[in-house]
Amino acid sequence: MNTFTRTGLALALAGLLIGCGSTPRYADAPAATRFENSNQLKLQAAHHWQLIADHFANDLIADLQGKLGSRSLHIPQPGGEQAFVEGFRELLITALVQRGVPVSTDTKNALTVDVRYSIYKFSRDRAENTYFYGSATALAVGVAAIGGLSAERKISDSAAVSAGVKLLPVIAGLESLSWLVNEQMGRGRFANGEIPQSEILLTASVTDNHQIVARRSNIYYTKDNEANLYWNRPAQGGVILKLSGEDCGGKPCAR
Repeated sequence: MNTFTRTGLALALAGLLIGCGSTPRYADAPAATRFENSNQLKLQAAHHWQLIADHFANDLIADLQGKLGSRSLHIPQPGGEQAFVEGFRELLITALVQRGVPVSTDTKNALTVDVRYSIYKFSRDRAENTYFYGSATALAVGVAAIGGLSAERKISDSAAVSAGVKLLPVIAGLESLSWLVNEQMGRGRFANGEIPQSEILLTASVTDNHQIVARRSNIYYTKDNEANLYWNRPAQGGVILKLSGEDCGGKPCAR
């Protein structure tokens, strides 16, 4: 094969490889592509409601710098809403008060904080397809750790040595692998289970005479089996406990 033939063959192969790695120049519809991978918080406990209320409070305070003056904030509590919304309102009030922001129960001369909430249900066939690079390396490190500890241990085979002591190097190696994967590789921060079908859009807007002066919106996953907290029924509000005691004169009283 002469030089000209070899050069032509190389160019043909290069063109073929380039063509295989590209999309068609013309098409009847745009090709569907993915967004870059991102993280989204999943609400799994009432404490998480408190955490997001703290985040909203911090963000709103930053947005209101120089806009509040000597005025207060007022957060309406209409009642009869979903349990999550009522709980979030209460926690947001607490977070603002703890940070020194004046919050009034009266609308007079106050800026109104409007909390809006929507639940969305998506199909269950959304694929996560998150690959954790380095898993094979981590496994190899764990196996090496087990082998190394087993080789270094100076444990006799006499009957006086317990089986538990002999297993110690293996257990230590497995624990090291678990720590490496969950802590160093970060896999431990991901929630268990499939991608939830339910998502929440939560927005807090601060208005002054019908003009929005601050606004924050966030999206969260919710557990699909916790419909009663988020979208199935209204919140029931607080419960008054009936107590009897000497300080009540022996009669039922409310605290």
